[in-house]
Amino acid sequence: MHRPPSHGRLRRRAALVGGLALAAAAVFAPAHAAPSVTDVELSAPATVEVGAEITVTVAATGVVDLYAYDVAVSYDPDLVAFVADSAVTPGGGFAEASDDPSGTVAVAHTRLGTSPGLEGDVTLATLTFTAVADGDAAFAVPAATLVGADAEQASLTDAAAATTTITAVAVPTDPPTDVPTDGPTTPADGGTTAPGDDGASDPSSSPADSSGGSLATTGASIAWVAGAALLAVAAGVVVLLVRRRAVTSR
Repeated sequence: MHRPPSHGRLRRRAALVGGLALAAAAVFAPAHAAPSVTDVELSAPATVEVGAEITVTVAATGVVDLYAYDVAVSYDPDLVAFVADSAVTPGGGFAEASDDPSGTVAVAHTRLGTSPGLEGDVTLATLTFTAVADGDAAFAVPAATLVGADAEQASLTDAAAATTTITAVAVPTDPPTDVPTDGPTTPADGGTTAPGDDGASDPSSSPADSSGGSLATTGASIAWVAGAALLAVAAGVVVLLVRRRAVTSR
């Protein structure tokens, strides 16, 4: 006669089956690999002048399951200055950039909600700097942290570097101008024009002297006429006096 199993044995069997099922699920479940990139590149212009903007780009190739990342970009604060709020990261997520004046910009980016991780070739960050002094400005990615969709992490060190040569602004030079000379001019025949030959540079032929001679002559004529008039008036007075005396003596 077959007896049904007791309730205790059923509970123990159920616990065993459940444990085996959980173990099987753990064994056969697909494993998530940590996020990875094939290479990281940092690009910057080769040469700029003082005062110009410098665009620095951090890009990754062969990206796999990159849900979030934190990238540090170092720079020379004596030669360049970070432009505030200039950081650009991939769309569809949240990003923040913080600048350490001693020479490091930290860029953090993350996807949101159930968004899939980034794949393929990805521009991680684009930063803008201003050249403030001449010299060789070095940029680098000393460290980066990659985070996958399942929170797995991978770290990179000394990932990339680039250098921009900053030159001083060239000072424009004024073109030469003709400076007038005060000395005598040389005519086409090779001789030297002496003062007075052209009439204009001779002091004796200046308009002032010519007009002065005419004025002197005119003044003498006026004086002669005035003198004659005075003599006529005097003669008339004498005639009148003589006539009065003659009338009186009668």
